Amino acid sequence: MSKVFIDANVIANWILISSSAERLEELKDDKILSERFRAFSYSYVLIEALKEDGTYESVTSTLAIGEVYHVLYNEVLSLKLYRSGIPITLWSKLRNKNDLTEDEKSIFWDIVRSHLNELNSFIAVIDDKVDDEMYPKLVLDYGLRPHDAVLLTTAVLNECKWFITNDSEIIQLNKQKPKGKKRRKEKPPVSELFNIVPDSPQNFLREAEMEIGRGT
Repeated sequence: MSKVFIDANVIANWILISSSAERLEELKDDKILSERFRAFSYSYVLIEALKEDGTYESVTSTLAIGEVYHVLYNEVLSLKLYRSGIPITLWSKLRNKNDLTEDEKSIFWDIVRSHLNELNSFIAVIDDKVDDEMYPKLVLDYGLRPHDAVLLTTAVLNECKWFITNDSEIIQLNKQKPKGKKRRKEKPPVSELFNIVPDSPQNFLREAEMEIGRGT
């Protein structure tokens, strides 16, 4: 059974869609919000498929779970600023003045905890790991941010074959020529070095179409 690592942004998108199901009808008339939720939908479909199917062993990590709270908090606050009519150019300046109320924060934490408890029933949470070879190579040679390098190293050391993420920077690690970037020396795709494929939920779903739902 192949092992799949699920990144924080995929989990966060699943929670956003799950917790907003009753509001999707309301959001459909807002072009910007409906497009944004449509982009999240692949993450939702993937997590739901993993929940119902036993073809893949799914894992995430403690660091990724910690990031889920951060990603979701920023998303909920951005939605509040957008609905208040505040221009995007002013969000960074006005975030503190328009923070979530204590009641809103309490509801937010309860929703996130509830979904993470559900997630724990079908996705294992593993401890993060770093080493003295792979981690520095990802940071120094491939230019990954430290926390992303920790997550990818953790996935490789736990023998995951896929790293599913919405982070284009990580996905590009499997391309010989990352878009918009020039390297002093050409680096091989990470799949060649570490036997793991970083990819998006939609691409993984396409690749796994012949297997997912047929885990018997």
